[in-house]
Amino acid sequence: MLPQHITTRFFQSLGLGPSLNDRLTQLGLTNPTAVQRKAIPSILAGDDVVVAAETGGGKTLAFLLPVVEKLRRNSLPPNEMRLPAALVLTTSQELVRQLATVLHQVDPELARLAVSLSSTRQTLGGRACPLVLATPSALLRATKPKDFAFTQTVVVDEADMLLSGGFEKETKQILATIRNQPLLRTELNRNTEEIKDREFGEEDFSDRTTQTVFSAATIPDYGKRSVRHYIDYKFPSAAFAITEGFHRTLPKLTLKAHNLQDFMADGDFMDEQHARCELLHQILTSGTSSGKTLVFTNSIASADALFVFLQEDKGMTNCALFHKEVDRPQRQKLLKRLDSDDDGDQNLVVICTDIAARGLDTTKVGHVVQFEFASDVVSYLHRIGRTGRAGTSGTVTSIESSENSLVLEKIREAGSSTLQNAFSRKRSLRKKLVCPLDAKLLSPLERYDHFFFLTEMADTRELRLRRVIGYNGTFPNTLIYTTDGKYLIYSLGLAVVVKDIKRNTQCFLRGHTDVITCLAVSNDGSKLASGQQSKSRGNKAPVLVWDLAEATKQLNTSANGGEDDHSDNFVTFRLVLHMGKVQSLAFSAKDSFLFTVGGQDDNALVCWNMQTGEPICGTPSGDDSTLVVAAFNREANDELLVTGGNYNITLWRVELKNRKFHALRANLGNLKRIVTCIGISPDDKVAYCGTKTGDLLEIILDSDLTKPNCLFPPVGTHKPRYSRTTKERFSQGIVTLVVHDNEENRRFVLLGAGDGNLAVLKLGPANTASDGSKTQPIATACMEKLMGGITALSEGRHGDFYAGTNHSNMYQFQLADDRSSTSSHSNNRPSSASVNTIGLHVVLRSTCHYGSINDVVFPGSAMRSPADNSHLFVTCAKSDIRIWNARRCQEILRVQVPNLVCNCVELTRDGGLVVSGWDDGKVRAFYPESGKLKFVIQDAHNESVTAIAVCTPSSYSSHSSSSGAEWRLLTGGKDGRVRVWRITASRQTMEASLKEHRGPVNAIQVVQDCTACVSASSDGSCIVWNLETFVRTQAMFASTVFRRVLYHPDESQLLTCGSDRRITYFDAYDGEAIRFLEEAAELEMLAMDIEHSGTLFATGGRDGMLKLWHYDNGETVAIGRGHSEAINAVKISPDRKEIVTVGSEGAVMIWEMGDLLEHTQA
Repeated sequence: MLPQHITTRFFQSLGLGPSLNDRLTQLGLTNPTAVQRKAIPSILAGDDVVVAAETGGGKTLAFLLPVVEKLRRNSLPPNEMRLPAALVLTTSQELVRQLATVLHQVDPELARLAVSLSSTRQTLGGRACPLVLATPSALLRATKPKDFAFTQTVVVDEADMLLSGGFEKETKQILATIRNQPLLRTELNRNTEEIKDREFGEEDFSDRTTQTVFSAATIPDYGKRSVRHYIDYKFPSAAFAITEGFHRTLPKLTLKAHNLQDFMADGDFMDEQHARCELLHQILTSGTSSGKTLVFTNSIASADALFVFLQEDKGMTNCALFHKEVDRPQRQKLLKRLDSDDDGDQNLVVICTDIAARGLDTTKVGHVVQFEFASDVVSYLHRIGRTGRAGTSGTVTSIESSENSLVLEKIREAGSSTLQNAFSRKRSLRKKLVCPLDAKLLSPLERYDHFFFLTEMADTRELRLRRVIGYNGTFPNTLIYTTDGKYLIYSLGLAVVVKDIKRNTQCFLRGHTDVITCLAVSNDGSKLASGQQSKSRGNKAPVLVWDLAEATKQLNTSANGGEDDHSDNFVTFRLVLHMGKVQSLAFSAKDSFLFTVGGQDDNALVCWNMQTGEPICGTPSGDDSTLVVAAFNREANDELLVTGGNYNITLWRVELKNRKFHALRANLGNLKRIVTCIGISPDDKVAYCGTKTGDLLEIILDSDLTKPNCLFPPVGTHKPRYSRTTKERFSQGIVTLVVHDNEENRRFVLLGAGDGNLAVLKLGPANTASDGSKTQPIATACMEKLMGGITALSEGRHGDFYAGTNHSNMYQFQLADDRSSTSSHSNNRPSSASVNTIGLHVVLRSTCHYGSINDVVFPGSAMRSPADNSHLFVTCAKSDIRIWNARRCQEILRVQVPNLVCNCVELTRDGGLVVSGWDDGKVRAFYPESGKLKFVIQDAHNESVTAIAVCTPSSYSSHSSSSGAEWRLLTGGKDGRVRVWRITASRQTMEASLKEHRGPVNAIQVVQDCTACVSASSDGSCIVWNLETFVRTQAMFASTVFRRVLYHPDESQLLTCGSDRRITYFDAYDGEAIRFLEEAAELEMLAMDIEHSGTLFATGGRDGMLKLWHYDNGETVAIGRGHSEAINAVKISPDRKEIVTVGSEGAVMIWEMGDLLEHTQA
């Protein structure tokens, strides 16, 4: 039933006709509400009107009654109108149906003629159509601009939602279309063939303009894009029908609050959520509820869990669910139960999300409970407006916690006065309030003009990095094995990864803005320093000093098993002086100082105080580029360091008194070498310097600067000097080395070469190896060949080492007596003097792609649950395809095809085959269990295969790909062709070759029933193909390079992204662009994926930033920063809990998204 309101005036005095007044009298409605008294006369006069009133204040009748009256007064009867004379826009299908119900009660005949458009699949029929009730998307889908040539009145219900967020573009497009075209004379709207076919001239235009009415319970009023700003700018003459209760809590509401912490203190509960559920049950069973109850949660997951708790654990059979994922017929039945007077529904408890907080007429609801407090003030006002409607009383009970207790206090203080001063314009309800409550009551217009309100759009969150696969071995010494043997520290993208070796868990230190170039750990293990390069040579490159002890502590104690993303919470100092790049780092012997060297454009040596983070002194590090810095090891030599680079090795000492560096260049004689790495012996007497030419130099460090009481400046007569070199040279240079003295006081130098050779040099007893008396060349004791050039060596526990290569491989190895080791290493080449003394035990511990990763895909088997399908994923890159365990981040299988690049990969529906496209124009299919080749399609394309899609309907049997049943494969090539292949047990036959693209095909997407597909090309076109007739059915064009195209799960719309940095929504029916998200990224967008409910989608591009978007709202929900180069592909896991991204730097990053999905589905 329609709500009744008691006022002092009658509808007859507002200008409504006698027949409509009689109808209202029959319904028991004789007294208009305050907003109806103000709005109806203005709307009947043809003015633009803003209807602003509290929830339950009668806004629906305030705009619907004058619209009905104007249609009745029209010179053309409603049953003869072929095009709408009035239009009402609202936000949801439920509200469309509710408006249709109210219209039927007011005017049944007009309701019969009115058209309700709530689904994007509906269209306008050929019958009479005086009035349209619709959502914006459904209206755009069903109509054309000329259909509104006779529309005299447009109503925008829930205007604060329709003019902001995801509805904004569609609504403003509709308003602009209707208002910018001339209005035709009403008599030409007659539903006759003669008028339908007529060409209209200038004499047919009406002298009137279209009237626009806005209706809302909350209207944001700040910023250049606010709803109020839009109305003032586009509708300057609009009249405001505002009530005293606008933006206030309702006067007859009783506000109650229960403190969760106090409740927990009085009982024994498993966790906070359990306590919250028990408290809610106590509230519902206390007997304080009068009438039906709405219980609001902030997510679908919370609503579902609460429903199970109340119904199964507590036996409350009168519970029901109302949220987005509940079937629409069930929601309609529940709305009828809410309006029912049946005795069985009097104690109905509806658990809902904020989808039930707007627009719905819930007059019979007497109690609203906030199980989880509203996330913003707009949601709060709409929630409490579900009770106490139509002048009745109601109760609002909130479960408060320490986060929102102050907010509730302010709300109680505000009482029935406006909430404008209780909240600042951008402050969430969960944040502390600083604005004092102004008790002065303003007039409605004054209150409106000074109103500052919180937008409904949630703050963009930071995506949590869960796990990573990969290692950036491009830069030397970016892998560190801690001395306690527990952790590995390495760089990947923009993050420093700290990995617990035993538990195989990770945490991430994020604060860098570009590629990390160097790492160093303090001698006591409490600090970690990391340097980066800048995006351009003219920018400063910072050094970040992290609290490593606290980070590892958090890693060990984190409740989720250790996998956590701490961002920059552990940054102790941010040191900014170097320009362009930080080349190398080293902590001093007592960790009092940090020595840093800048890159080629900077070439400065700086000493930093690790107590204050301030620079002590700095100086140019040499005449040419300096590549490495190393500090001494003994605490007495805390101020000494060595640098090496292009044709120089220099010993330095810091003079603290005068804040100055003093240098002595080593005497190398006629040697000209580029030093790439330096290792200093434990006794600080010798420096071993690896060079780019592949030989190792032994430098005696004893000099004027190393004396305890040296003079400043040093005399320079006693300099560091060259002693000897290695017997052989290592191919591609020595990149990294470690000096190791074993338990028997024997010294070894372990070095890694650019060609992948791991070599051990035996120097003899440590006490004689440092005196410089030996002149014979240093011999190689043993050697092991690793995959990729070795760029990092690090010693953990004594005698235990890790090595990293530029092929993203990590190895663990130990030095051992060869008699106790495995005797056959095919690549060992020990010298004759040490053939039976030294051996290497090398084990591969971690591996990943070492080049750009081009694609990633999850299984999609219908025979397995989404959780099971999420356990594995497949990636492809240069020369190989790899299958990964998503939980353990371990490689399960590797398929290699040397000297080729795999551009794209896909799995058959049953997961029986891995199908891949390669740059030699061939398609190769492999068995995922063994990696064996199943078939090859020779010359699938003349050039590279750039896109691939498997076409298998849902009825496709679970084992058909391996058992030999027929299926289809679609491929796209660099030649611009889309080809369709029929795959059988013994043959691969091309069924069609579709050539309309003029550039490479970058993506192919197939509809669920496999009757059509869409392809995206670099030529700026997306084409929809019929896979039964092999002809083009739709084409979409834009001035861009399309990189990805996706169907929405319901296949009503298409999403595209590309080089224009915007996301475009296309209508799948006619191929028209219906929405643009401008400047969605800083650089070209390369990757996109949508989860199967269609609520969220993810994008990535050349800026290395992952963005998660709300599909309907078109807003960024969360951002993930971790990649240092372009994101080439992104996939949301089938269980919708994680996102996997792959990048050009060779990183696989796994992001958590579960709670974001639950939050946005509300």
